[in-house]
Amino acid sequence: MLARGLLPFGAMQRDDYAQAFQSGYCATQRFLLARGAPMEEAEEIAQAAWARGWEYRDQLRDPGLIGFWVNSIARNLFRSRFRSPLAVSLDGVSASYTIDLDAIELRRLLERCPRRDRMLLEQTLKGYTAEEIARVEGITATGIRVRLLRIREVLRERLAVAA
Repeated sequence: MLARGLLPFGAMQRDDYAQAFQSGYCATQRFLLARGAPMEEAEEIAQAAWARGWEYRDQLRDPGLIGFWVNSIARNLFRSRFRSPLAVSLDGVSASYTIDLDAIELRRLLERCPRRDRMLLEQTLKGYTAEEIARVEGITATGIRVRLLRIREVLRERLAVAA
C-alpha cells in the first residue's frame, strides 16, 4: 500500500472513502428522493453511485467535493432510466417526444458564465481540443486547460451555493 503522501492526485484511501460514505450515503438518498425517485430506487441508485465513485475515486481532484461528485453520478444514473422516448396518447392520437433535461441544465450553466468563459466552454462542448483552441486564442494548450479548470471550479461553487 502506498503512503498517504504518495497516492495519485485526488485518490482517496479506503478509510477516507468509507468515512465519506458513512456521512454522505443518506444525503445521496435524500438527493434522489427530492428528484422524484421512489424509496427502493433511491437506495439502489445511491448504492450504485457510491460503488462507482469508489471505482473511479482516482479521478476525483478534490476529496472535499466527494458528496457533490457522487450525487452527480447518482443524478446521471437516475436520469439514464428515463432516456427512452415518452409516448402520450391524446384521444387516440399517439405523440412521441423527448425532453433533453441535460441541454436545459447546460444552457442554464452557460448563462451564468461571463461571455469569454462561455465561449471557451462552448468550444470544448463542440469537440475542439485544448490544442486547437490554444492556436486560435494564441496561448498554450496548458493555459487553456488551466482556464477551463478555473471556470469549472467557479461553476461548482455557484452550484453548491444554489443547492
